[in-house]
Amino acid sequence: MFRSRLVLSLLIAAELSIGCGGPPPRPVRPMRPEMETSDAASTPTPDSGLSTTSSKPDAVKNEHDMPIRPVELIETDWAGLQSLIEQQKGKIVVVDVWSTACEPCMKEFPFLIALHQRFLNDVTAISFDVDYAGIKSKPPSYYRERVLKFLGSQIENSVLHRMCTTAAEDLFDAIKLDSIPAVYVYGRDGTLLKRFDGSSGESEGVSYEKQVIPLVGDLVQRDPAK
Repeated sequence: MFRSRLVLSLLIAAELSIGCGGPPPRPVRPMRPEMETSDAASTPTPDSGLSTTSSKPDAVKNEHDMPIRPVELIETDWAGLQSLIEQQKGKIVVVDVWSTACEPCMKEFPFLIALHQRFLNDVTAISFDVDYAGIKSKPPSYYRERVLKFLGSQIENSVLHRMCTTAAEDLFDAIKLDSIPAVYVYGRDGTLLKRFDGSSGESEGVSYEKQVIPLVGDLVQRDPAK
């Protein structure tokens, strides 16, 4: 159920070229949609009853108040991401799996930046975009413009940005992920310590403020950089 709604959102976004305009609602658990067999898709129906109010990190400005910055966005797959994580040994690694078709993902994204700024010497932050829906006529490069537009609207940061070249549905199957946003936290030795994906009873999905930042802060305190 969760996965079918999310993948449908990706397909609709691809068809309508929906970007990141407007403030998204408070983080909830997005669903992953079923893959369609053609490029056609129907218009999505917004969820009702979602609050549009939530806090933001003080250091993060409204994306509409900022010019679009140049951003390095490298295409890779999950194996390539794991290789990148392996190269970060000695640092805690936080990976944010997200999409421009997922409003809760975009709502939480500034907190990834805030986390990285707070623990800059201890943490490597990686954003892993999964916009690519697997439509033959729309390869990963088709999604670059809107992904770059969103990333470039964020404040200056040193987060590493990657874009998945595997269709979202195939990736979700391979890594057994049912919803995004999802945040992976790896220890300094490269071991996966925790995956936050809204599947552990969190009714509002992943929260950096309530879940990720406290865990990373504890890890930094218990295992400071050498």
